[in-house]
Amino acid sequence: MGIFDRIILSIYTLLLAFLSLGVILISLRLISLEQVWTSISLIYGQWEAGLVAAVFLLVSIRLLLAGLRSRRNGSAIVHHNEMGDIHISLDAIENLVEKAARHVRGVRGVKVVASHSPAGLTMRLKAVISPESNIPTVTAEIQQRVNDYVKNTVGVELTDMHILVENIANDFKSKHRVE
Repeated sequence: MGIFDRIILSIYTLLLAFLSLGVILISLRLISLEQVWTSISLIYGQWEAGLVAAVFLLVSIRLLLAGLRSRRNGSAIVHHNEMGDIHISLDAIENLVEKAARHVRGVRGVKVVASHSPAGLTMRLKAVISPESNIPTVTAEIQQRVNDYVKNTVGVELTDMHILVENIANDFKSKHRVE
């Protein structure tokens, strides 16, 4: 669930809490039933009230779908052999790709999202590159290294890889690597 859905859920929960408080007050007879009927009769025929109700209905449907939609529960690459099946989760593949991409010179950070479809395995990488690096060279090396690493480690060819250079990092101290 994204940040937008969480904000909507917070507002929705707060409004539902007020509605619940109103029902509690009515059930304990702390608010007269006449006041409630008078308030409801003011809503009758008001298109604005219908619009607010429609918005609440749409928010309810969106939150229901966001709650039901999981990230990728159980998504995995399956290899069959004579001893049985081997399942490699997409989270494990993401960790492998992140490790391979971080070892490319000039990469300061990387976030990976892997997805598997009938067409094959695709990768989406968001990278932070150091300012002294040549971006086309670094991204080409990331593509080559990740493709080779996934092919050799997981045994699957990548069908597509998207790299987004999200930032140029100049606030990190340079790391000295022994190669």
